Amino acid sequence: MIRRALLVAGLLSIVAAPAVSREPPSAAPLVGEWRVDLTNKPGDGAYYAEMTIKSVDGDRITGTFYDSPIEKGRITRDWGTVRFAFVTRDGGGGVYNHSGEFVDGRLIRGLSHALDREFVAVWTADRKAP
Repeated sequence: MIRRALLVAGLLSIVAAPAVSREPPSAAPLVGEWRVDLTNKPGDGAYYAEMTIKSVDGDRITGTFYDSPIEKGRITRDWGTVRFAFVTRDGGGGVYNHSGEFVDGRLIRGLSHALDREFVAVWTADRKAP
């Protein structure tokens, strides 16, 4: 009986506890030059490209990825980290969907899906040295 009362009291305290409000993380640190490691798979030779994040404004992101303008760039900060997605195109009209997550304030882990070329690429990016 006492166990049940303690369990009920504990559950009620969880339900009645005020929600902890956290300020979403800033996406501003994304702005800058990034070196993107697009190495195809482990064991392959290194293959790098550049990404420039020119601006972060609310939930929008602008810049270039692999020498292509970022289109429809969006950011979310709702889950305690900065995540983003955008579209680019290659010279032949191919469409690429990209997404990334800003990790530990220093690294981006990303994924690119080439719609017309039927492949998915996993990549990481680190800030270029000044």
